[in-house]
Amino acid sequence: MGRVDEDERRLLSALARRYYLEDAAKTDLAREFSMSRFRVARLLQQARETGIVTIEINDLDERRGDLSRDLADHLGLDDCVVVKAGENEQDNRSRLARVAAVAIRDRVRDGDLLGLSWGRTLAAIAEELADLPPCTIIQLTGTVGSDLRQSPVDVIRRIAGRSNVDAVAVFAPLFAATEDAAQTFRSDPAIRGALERYAALSHAVLAVGSWDPPITQVDTLVTDADRAELTRKGTLAEVAGIFLAEDGSPVDAAASRRRISVSVDELLATPWVLAVAGSVEKAPAIAATARSGLITSLVTDDRTAVALLGDPPVTSHVLDRRVPPAGRPLERRTS
Repeated sequence: MGRVDEDERRLLSALARRYYLEDAAKTDLAREFSMSRFRVARLLQQARETGIVTIEINDLDERRGDLSRDLADHLGLDDCVVVKAGENEQDNRSRLARVAAVAIRDRVRDGDLLGLSWGRTLAAIAEELADLPPCTIIQLTGTVGSDLRQSPVDVIRRIAGRSNVDAVAVFAPLFAATEDAAQTFRSDPAIRGALERYAALSHAVLAVGSWDPPITQVDTLVTDADRAELTRKGTLAEVAGIFLAEDGSPVDAAASRRRISVSVDELLATPWVLAVAGSVEKAPAIAATARSGLITSLVTDDRTAVALLGDPPVTSHVLDRRVPPAGRPLERRTS
C-alpha cells in the first residue's frame, strides 16, 4: 500500500466519496476540482492502490463481515452488522430492518425488557420482528405526530401481535408544550409506572435522526424557538428525543426539559443498545451517536459504513457506560 501525505489523502478521499458514494461523473469531478478528467481517473486509481478505497463483491451474502468488524473497531462499538445497501431508501430500510430483527431475536431471552423508539426504521423492524420469547416490550418515547404507522404505540402493538409478549405503552407526547405540562404527564400514575421501568431495560433499539442535514421527523414536533436554539447549540443528531452535538455530548435545551422519553443515564445503564440507521447523509449523525457512548451496536449499510470509515476513528466516548462523566451529574428523572 502506497503512502500519501495528509493533503493528498484528503483530495483522494473527497474525489472517491463523490465518485463512489454520490455517483458523480468524472467530467463533473474534473470541473468541480479544476483538473482534467484524465487526472481524475488517475487519482481514483491511486485511491484504490493506496487503500483509501476498497471494493468488496459479496453477491451471495447481504452481510459484509470484514466491513462490519472494521466499522465496530472504528466507532468503538461492541459490534456492527453491515449489509449491502438497497436500491432505494425504502429497500435500504427494509434490508436494515430484516437484519436488525434477527439481531434482536438472537439477544432477547425469557423475562427481558426490550425498549424500542419510533420512526420509519422502527416501523420497518416491527414488520420483520416475530417469534420473540416471553418478554416485555416498552416504548422508549412518548407518542409522536399523527401517522399511526410510525407511532411508537403502533410499533410495539405490531410486534406484540406476532409474539407472546407483554407490551407497555406510554400515552404521553414525546415533547410536552411546557415544562409544567411535562411534569404533569410524568406524575400521572400510569405514565410514571411505565417510565420507571426504563431503569430495568435489558435491551434498547433506536433509530438515529440527523439534525444537520435535516433528516429527522423530530423537527416537526418542536417550536421555531426550539429549532433555533438547537441549531445554535450545535445539534447534529437525535435519538429517542435526545439531542447530541458533533462530539456526542447531550445538548441541554428547552425542548430537552420537556421531553418524555428514556433518559441518557437509563440508556447508559442498558447492557445492549442497538442503533439501526443508514444513508450516507446520516453518517455524521451516526458518528456523533457512537461518540456519545449511548449505543453499543449498530446495523447499517455498506455505503454508510464506507462514509463512516472515511472520518477519524472514535477513540473515546463522551459518556461512560459504567462511570458518570467527571463533572457531570447524572440525569435524574423527575417524578
